[in-house]
Amino acid sequence: MAKQKKGNIEIVGLKCSECNQQNYVTKKNRRNIEGKLEFKKYCKFDRKHTLHVETKLK
Repeated sequence: MAKQKKGNIEIVGLKCSECNQQNYVTKKNRRNIEGKLEFKKYCKFDRKHTLHVETKLK
């Protein structure tokens, strides 16, 4: 993989708040967004829509 330069865009993971599985990966603009991202998304492990919260990727 190519190295990314440190900029305003950050790649973050979205973790399910119920089963604690990381299901999604998205980009976040650090300049525009304060705090953590939260989305209601579908969790394939719980088979329902749950709250997904931003986490760091390894």
